[in-house]
Amino acid sequence: MYSREVWRLCGWMAALTLAAAGAGWFFWGVGPAAALALLGGLLTAAAVRFTLLRYQKIAELSRYLAGVYAGGEAADIRDQRPGELGALKDDLYKITVLLRRQADDLARQKMFLARTLQDIAHQLKTPLAAIGLETEVWQSPGVDPAEKDGCAARAAAQVERMDWLVQMLLKLSRLEASAVPFEKKALSAAALAARAAEGLGGLMQQRGVALSIDCPRDAVCCCDPDWTAEALTNLLKNAAEHTPAGGRVALSFRSTVLFDEFAVEDTGDGISDRAMPHLFERFWRGPDSPPGSVGIGLPLAKAIAEGQGGDLTAENLPGNAGSPRGARFSLRLYR
Repeated sequence: MYSREVWRLCGWMAALTLAAAGAGWFFWGVGPAAALALLGGLLTAAAVRFTLLRYQKIAELSRYLAGVYAGGEAADIRDQRPGELGALKDDLYKITVLLRRQADDLARQKMFLARTLQDIAHQLKTPLAAIGLETEVWQSPGVDPAEKDGCAARAAAQVERMDWLVQMLLKLSRLEASAVPFEKKALSAAALAARAAEGLGGLMQQRGVALSIDCPRDAVCCCDPDWTAEALTNLLKNAAEHTPAGGRVALSFRSTVLFDEFAVEDTGDGISDRAMPHLFERFWRGPDSPPGSVGIGLPLAKAIAEGQGGDLTAENLPGNAGSPRGARFSLRLYR
């Protein structure tokens, strides 16, 4: 059934045709009146035909939108021909593509949230179980006060570990969701390196590892100081944990026209072929990972570098007879 607009058009065209035919008959006779009536009829038919074709194209666009809404593909309906319908097709295509991208982003965010919550729950199981065991021991009858104090201390350590895990996972989740507003500042590279190494003295001493920092005092880097310092701290901690007693961890800096680069080197056994592809995966732990490692530090450092438009790479340092003499992590920040 045609719309009221089409019937209204037919009515107006018929009225104009009758008026023209009547005027022709009054002024010029029957012949001109018939000619005007025929011309009016042809114009009416052409106008109705043109209108119906436009309605047909609009109906096709409606079916296209209904298909996209039902989950179909956003086909390329752009039309290079001039006119209102061509412009409408271009706009509809842009809108449908944008909406589809937003829907895909929303689906990815839901999956990311579900995975993050699952990861947090999984990582908290171990410390929660440990706290439960310590609580059972503490509540057992006949336990001497010294043992109770030990249970309380170990439970407190697990609570501290849980807090650290949650904080690290939340930071990593924010970075992976691109929800961190990085702030680029020009600052002293030496001061940033010293800040990153601050607080690692106890770990270095416990491991029997020496730390050296090679950074010119007048060197300037352009980055987010807080997040970059955290990335470097994680790299230094990882290097210390994989360096045997008597070894060395070195933090260096260089600057070029294109980028600033911090490098962390160690004198450990290097990175195995099995571990190399998985270094920056969340929660991946290699066979040589230290006890208590959860596999967050390197993915966090990688996300911090990429969030600032940079990158983090890993490689083995060549040694004698082709065997590695340690590993090198390069955090590069482009200008």
